[in-house]
Amino acid sequence: MILENIKKALIDLNDWIYLNCGNFDTLIYLLPVLMLFGAIYWGVRAVWHRRRFGNIFANARKKSRLNEVIRLLFVCYGVFLICGLLTPTEFWRHLWKCMVHNLNPFEDFGGTVGVPNLMPAPLYYILNGHLDWLISSGFIIHLVLNIALFFPFGFALPFIYKKATLAKTTLIGLSLSLVVEIAQIFISGRDSDIDDLLCNVVGVVVGYMMYALIKKVFPKFSYKCKLSADDVFQELSGYNVQT
Repeated sequence: MILENIKKALIDLNDWIYLNCGNFDTLIYLLPVLMLFGAIYWGVRAVWHRRRFGNIFANARKKSRLNEVIRLLFVCYGVFLICGLLTPTEFWRHLWKCMVHNLNPFEDFGGTVGVPNLMPAPLYYILNGHLDWLISSGFIIHLVLNIALFFPFGFALPFIYKKATLAKTTLIGLSLSLVVEIAQIFISGRDSDIDDLLCNVVGVVVGYMMYALIKKVFPKFSYKCKLSADDVFQELSGYNVQT
């Protein structure tokens, strides 16, 4: 009886998330996965640092805590991109139900080859006389979400990769988004769209500009965010280690 009530509660929660959380439902479904990978990364990195730094481990980790947190969030962000964008649209919602009912979550998601959209939506609407679509709420929300999706990449990468310039960050973000869009051609329920690619690149650029602004306005805080455990170890011991 108790197990049945738990199953029903999980199913009701699953349906509530799907019906009420809109575009953020995938993120909520993925929270247990992100927490798991985040905990594994944090533990493995701590063990690695303890073996490398020895007696100054605690001091190095303490002084580089902001950078370590940024790295942790960046790893969770990467897991989200992989699990959220490179799986079928309804996969994670379906997985929750399959776990409750002991079903195979992969049986209803066969791969299909789609046709990528290579014409930007604004150009399509202009050529077809549907200018009203350019200011429609649905289209604007779609653009904003795709810009926001890659904003964390452009913002966080310079804190982790010290040689990241605007050009390098944009090129890496463009390459990552391009790989995702190409892969989505072969994933059931996904659409490969040039609008997504362009918006992702805009998100990377906006993210980097926000990083540059923080670096200029709050230089001390920015320095602390970029100070890695290896930097601290080098300062304390005089050894030259690679990040």
